[in-house]
Amino acid sequence: MKRNICWISLIVLTMAALGCGVGQQAKELKTLADCQYSISRVENITLSGTDVRKLFNREELNLTGVPSMALGFISKNIPLNADLTLSITNPTADYAAIQHFDYEILINQHRFSEGTVNELIDVSPNETKEVTLPLSSNIYSFLVNDSVRNDIEQFVRASRDQAERKVVVTIKIKPAILVGEKLLKYPGFIEIDREIDNRMLLEQGIRF
Repeated sequence: MKRNICWISLIVLTMAALGCGVGQQAKELKTLADCQYSISRVENITLSGTDVRKLFNREELNLTGVPSMALGFISKNIPLNADLTLSITNPTADYAAIQHFDYEILINQHRFSEGTVNELIDVSPNETKEVTLPLSSNIYSFLVNDSVRNDIEQFVRASRDQAERKVVVTIKIKPAILVGEKLLKYPGFIEIDREIDNRMLLEQGIRF
């Protein structure tokens, strides 16, 4: 995170030289990097159009044997969709805001999903706001990887059996600042790493 703040500080100085409006955007972006982030919940999870809750109810879990996914293995297209809600808390005395950013979501360092948000997200001093990131990914490559598929199956089994299993979720955010009519993208990513265990997800209300 220190490296991220150094990059943003450099952008603040550069943008301040270009104009007050752009400099203000850069200042708000720097404040955003100083905010605290947590994953509030995951909702509306479907796998190949099937409610994921059905996986929790299967007596013997075997992802390759789920009927609705059989065609996906043949076509090499197994879509997973969900809504991930991120909680952002601004502990500073400054206003934080962002208008446009690209994002990537990784699970145990495997790229899972990516997308773009193009709407104003602003967090006042000492305020907490929630932002929902829609997830949409073809996870065929995950499921044909025996190691990754076993990790997924063990995570689901542990959730069903009330045992503990952990994954690391990484959210990488690449902000952009509007300069005239052009978007100037941040040179790197703001990275948010969170270790999540299945029991925590269930306690916080993983919603389907």
